[in-house]
Amino acid sequence: MNKNNLSYTTPESLGIPSGAIESFLEVLKAKNLSMHSFMLIRHGKIAAEGYWPPFDEHRKQRMYSISKSFTSVAVGMMIGEGKLSLDSKVAEFFPEYLPEKPHRYVLEATVRDLLMMATFNESTSASQTNFTEAFFMDQRPKHKPGQVFSYDTSATNVLCAIVEKLSGKPLLEYMRPVLDEIGFSKDAWCVQTPEGRSWTGSGVICTTRDLARFALLCMNMGQWNSKQLVNQEYMQAAISRQIDNSVTGDWADACFGYGYQFWCMRDGGFAMYGMGGQFALCMPKYDTILITTADTQGLSDGLEIIFNAYANLLKTFSSETLPENSLAYDSLKERIAGLSLPLPKGKTDTPQAEKIFGRTYILEENQAGIKWLRLLAEPDKYRLQYENNCGERELLFGIGKFEPQLFPEKYYGRRIGVKDTNYQCIGAAAWADDKTLLATIYSVDVYMGSIKIQLCFEDDEVCGCMVKAAEWFFDEYQGFISGKA
Repeated sequence: MNKNNLSYTTPESLGIPSGAIESFLEVLKAKNLSMHSFMLIRHGKIAAEGYWPPFDEHRKQRMYSISKSFTSVAVGMMIGEGKLSLDSKVAEFFPEYLPEKPHRYVLEATVRDLLMMATFNESTSASQTNFTEAFFMDQRPKHKPGQVFSYDTSATNVLCAIVEKLSGKPLLEYMRPVLDEIGFSKDAWCVQTPEGRSWTGSGVICTTRDLARFALLCMNMGQWNSKQLVNQEYMQAAISRQIDNSVTGDWADACFGYGYQFWCMRDGGFAMYGMGGQFALCMPKYDTILITTADTQGLSDGLEIIFNAYANLLKTFSSETLPENSLAYDSLKERIAGLSLPLPKGKTDTPQAEKIFGRTYILEENQAGIKWLRLLAEPDKYRLQYENNCGERELLFGIGKFEPQLFPEKYYGRRIGVKDTNYQCIGAAAWADDKTLLATIYSVDVYMGSIKIQLCFEDDEVCGCMVKAAEWFFDEYQGFISGKA
């Protein structure tokens, strides 16, 4: 079978036990991770691929900081064409953004410094009107470029701006000759910065299979079907350790060094990593790649769970083919067919229903600005009605299932700074006990995030809390609430 240029075979034929892949999936389930997809590739073939509905092979989502690696490859293409140098001073490309007295470190920074995150640790904020200009105008204390690792999305923004200025095209359009060669979706796109450039620090939107093809290209040093599409010398350097990052790494597997917008891994591997569990974990030693998309925001150990589960899976690999195991393979296929997002844990109903449903609770002043709320029950879902600072609203929560809906507030769509999009969401709820409702809303749009809600009903009072885990949205849905019927 061949789908979208990626060929499939049994895990055993690639030296991987089907049962080991099933054990990997069981770990993710046991830890209640909100996974969206996974793909395991070895020797250039797909051993297993799966999706957690409503996600599927056609759904595109934001890859967050994996986008930085796309930026790196675009820079490599420019270097291969002789249009750019690693030693080019980045300030020379944007004299229009330099302050009257630019900091000398800003003037010294090179393309190489930005690629290996050895700049000034500037921040990218939704409140900025020009992400590129902000990099040069910031007057806070800085350190000499090229010396220490400081993870910095604004550095990637500037690299993208250089590529787009030199090519006269959006970054993904400039990369099209390479992307078309590897079978990358033609309708993949990138979120725009407030000034209208591609936000390749965090905004590439593509499918899991697109990411798999891109990862294969990178692990093959820019080669595809025996054609060298990206400068090999550059790609070798990009995925290799260029700077130490052991002091500032967020977790153990993020401390093996950093290349040119790629993370180094144990055993000579390298990774593309995006917030929330977007991963392309490439292990040349095993000739294997694991792709995951997920939303682990809000879980302090979510990334480590995926990394450690992958490390344990690698221990089962054989350098030789294994005997076919139809029982284990069928079990794996059944497991993949039944993948589902974690529902709130608890009961599907409460004996206190008559005292809770249909009552209007007037709330005290709260951080979320919610004035009142009301919980209504239907046979298979609940309606949480309320009024906040934007007007009357309603959220739906399935019972024992997720209920699809559009989120009532508008947030960023194709451009940061423009709130014009109602995200596709799913919601579910369960009773932790007779009086406590637990509810979850997941954004399943191109932007990932969640809201966890706890409501406790007792006598004629309600109290609760809301916790959001999302970048630059769901901000209204945080904090404690309390009120009386």
